[in-house]
Amino acid sequence: MRKVRLEMRPVWPREVETLVGDAPLFDSSCGEGARVYYAEKGLYVKEAAPGALQHEANMGRVFWEKGLGPEVILYLSGTKDYMVTREVPGQDLTHFLEEPLLLCREMGEKLRKLHAITGQGLPAAPTYALYDQALARGVNPKNFQKYVLLDSFAIASPETAFALARQGRDALSRDTLIHGDACLPNFMMEKGRITSFIDFAASGAGDRHIDLFWAVWSLAFNLKTEKYTAAFLDAYGRDGVEMEKVRMVAAMEALG
Repeated sequence: MRKVRLEMRPVWPREVETLVGDAPLFDSSCGEGARVYYAEKGLYVKEAAPGALQHEANMGRVFWEKGLGPEVILYLSGTKDYMVTREVPGQDLTHFLEEPLLLCREMGEKLRKLHAITGQGLPAAPTYALYDQALARGVNPKNFQKYVLLDSFAIASPETAFALARQGRDALSRDTLIHGDACLPNFMMEKGRITSFIDFAASGAGDRHIDLFWAVWSLAFNLKTEKYTAAFLDAYGRDGVEMEKVRMVAAMEALG
């Protein structure tokens, strides 16, 4: 995760300043829509638009309670949202690409452990609302996100994706706790073991095949080959995998 030393400190609410103190600060942002700062006392501060971090903070606490995520110390909402979390040990999985079989084993086992947790009483993963929006838009080649489609999915056109997505929307359950964005950067590993998930904006009650899709896609994207898909699915357990559902998730993601 990138860290760029800040010369000028952000202006934060008193509650955030109290936690951070005078620790050196680094910009650790990696995308649009939110700023992420690292305080050199083992804390991350995330800043976003009002209300934008509420779901992530709530789901972060769920993962923390299950021993699967970092501690959420503070969530504060006002003119902006702020979330403060503790740093977890290790590095994200993009630092271990030279050990692909280790990645497959660890990701498979960790996701199987996660998916043993019921989603009852949890809010639906935000992904479902996005899928509904994509289906409502219908077939539009301009929205077609071909980059998410691996060769093994055999989805060559927006029309094929739309037909599969319509099947998939009703086929997907909401019976388990999912991460929602199970890509390599969202797993932390230390000493050959995954220690934690991070980034819970897409988490909630959902279907395990959403996580399986992102894991398969991310392995192929980061390793530049699909040949490790089988090793990952073996580690997860083939009895828990329906590849046609993974393909349906791919189709829904491709609709944009």
